Amino acid sequence: MTDSKYANYAEQLYKAMKGAGTDEDTLIKVTVSENLNERIKIKDKYKKLYGRDLLDDLKSDLSGNFLKVMLALYKDKYEYDAEQLYLAMKGMGTDEDTLIEIIGTRPVWMLKKIKNIYKKLYTNDLEQDVKDDTSGDFQKMLISLLQCNRSETTEVDSEKCIKICDELYNAGEKKLGTDEHIFNKYIANCSPAELMTIAREYHRKYGKPLMKVIDSEFSGDIKNLIKTVLYASISPSEYFATRIYQSVKKMGTNEKILNRVIVTRNEIDIDIIQKYYKLLYSKDMLEDVKGDTSGDYKKLLVALIDKK
Repeated sequence: MTDSKYANYAEQLYKAMKGAGTDEDTLIKVTVSENLNERIKIKDKYKKLYGRDLLDDLKSDLSGNFLKVMLALYKDKYEYDAEQLYLAMKGMGTDEDTLIEIIGTRPVWMLKKIKNIYKKLYTNDLEQDVKDDTSGDFQKMLISLLQCNRSETTEVDSEKCIKICDELYNAGEKKLGTDEHIFNKYIANCSPAELMTIAREYHRKYGKPLMKVIDSEFSGDIKNLIKTVLYASISPSEYFATRIYQSVKKMGTNEKILNRVIVTRNEIDIDIIQKYYKLLYSKDMLEDVKGDTSGDYKKLLVALIDKK
């Protein structure tokens, strides 16, 4: 994009919020017309031209979930994840679901950047904050994942994976009780390609899907975390389809999940997520989102999902 185009977009955003009233349609049109890297350049140009912070102006003119999604779309993706993690642990109580989704699905290279950004933004160490806000086996696996030592190999040693299957079987189904540290060791450190092979070989050798083994051997947050790591490693688009379904399936809408998934995946695999949604639930994801949202918030989400 040329510098003049950045200026043109910045001008459109400025005029849409200048004076009484707000032109939300223009804000949506400009925002969804470019990718994140371009939006950040538009935000920078806005500040150069008008001496104002675009995010501050959006906060002054917008509200609710429409505002939350608009702000997220103009933030660096690592900053956005770091912010979501911080909010999940800020104050009383902990939003374990957010910790599970972000820490359990982001690749090693991305977690490293999120940790660095978190430190810069909040002066705290992400690992320490997680340690202070969680406990037990759930805490241990989150900390293991945050070490960023997960293998990234795509060349799978099948014999090694079969041996890991045996260790998981001996640590779970074969005995009374569960050796949680064995599951932690492999789930947190094997590469996605290895986890895919382990899951396949476990089912072949022991006749039971590894996901069902996790269901029977674990409970609560640690169960959800292990299943998330496995699911997101083996079929990430399918996993995120289930997240969107979870956000709209009940009375009321879990906007936190819906917003985060659409913001973080709309430039990666939103089309594939929609296909999995249809395959899994025999429903149209776009129509379900439309049915659960309203107003400018709905318009924005629809524009992000529907790339036609």
